[in-house]
Amino acid sequence: MSSIKSHISLFVATLLFAINYWVSKDLVGSLSVTQLVFYRTIGATAIFSVIFIIRQKQKIPIKDILYLGLAGLFGIAINQLLFFGGLQYTSAIDTATIHVSNPVIVLVLSIIFLKSKFTKTRLIGIVLGAVGALILILYQKGFQINTESLKGNLMILGNTTAYAAFLVMIKPMLKKYDTFTVMFWVYLFASIVILPFGIESFSNTNIVLIIQNHAISLFYIIVMITFLAYFLSTYSLRKLSPTVVSFYIYLQPVLAMIIAIILGEELPNFVKIVASLIIFSGVYLVNKEPSS
Repeated sequence: MSSIKSHISLFVATLLFAINYWVSKDLVGSLSVTQLVFYRTIGATAIFSVIFIIRQKQKIPIKDILYLGLAGLFGIAINQLLFFGGLQYTSAIDTATIHVSNPVIVLVLSIIFLKSKFTKTRLIGIVLGAVGALILILYQKGFQINTESLKGNLMILGNTTAYAAFLVMIKPMLKKYDTFTVMFWVYLFASIVILPFGIESFSNTNIVLIIQNHAISLFYIIVMITFLAYFLSTYSLRKLSPTVVSFYIYLQPVLAMIIAIILGEELPNFVKIVASLIIFSGVYLVNKEPSS
């Protein structure tokens, strides 16, 4: 039952990330990269702090607090700064394509640092998921290589590698502490790192005007994505392996496509249906293996 709850949590988080493709459009051009990262991180940290204060606190040794701080540096600070920074120079198609490498990076890091089992079934599942995701992404066309996009693509590769390291790093901590405790310390340290980058741009913005024009979008990216989706993904790590958690990234283009069809922005066709079936086959094979 706990494993089923973890998969449900992970699916909900993936759906929230898929919806975010549309919500983020409202903020593009209105907020700079540093402002967007600043609002997201500080906002989510405030939420986690309130919950952490009112809940019964777990005692954590200083070495584990510093370890969670390092995880926050990779998973939140470096991850978000490189992601939004890279988007300035590269396209959404390039970004989505590079993110396909995430489960592979997680699998390699898990084998090295967590001594995870390497099986042919899981490898086949990852390959199938990558193939299906690439078909969906590249079918939209637009992949490009030039000097600027290369710079952006390298930043996106750094972003997805940092997130992969984050998933592998916090897995041992979730066996010792509850999810809210882990996320509080992770976000607290991430905020300390991001604060110098965003405080100046924050002071130069009309926050009242931004809230008036983009209140719903800001609420979504702070509460639904940076707080809830990250929490659900981390919660699922308690019972599932980092490889399984990262694999759900392959479902994002499928869910985004379904949402686009519902909104009338796309029409289903043979290629999209086959690609989706390939991804779901990969999901089945990856989850067929033990989650440890």
